[in-house]
Amino acid sequence: MPEETSVDSFVLRFVREGSAVEGYGQGPRWRGVIRHVQSNRERSFTRWADALTFIREYIDLHEELPHE
Repeated sequence: MPEETSVDSFVLRFVREGSAVEGYGQGPRWRGVIRHVQSNRERSFTRWADALTFIREYIDLHEELPHE
């Protein structure tokens, strides 16, 4: 019997706030928004770990991935 295929898609948006010339020694700040396409749910994040937490709500990232 063939394996069942499951698809989950995510859209990432990154927003730069400020510029490199604002404030002495401070560069622009980045934030992101991740959206799960199938459910249309979104979550804002400033740390990549928070985006991964959101993705884990839909897929198991602990599966062994093939090595190249």
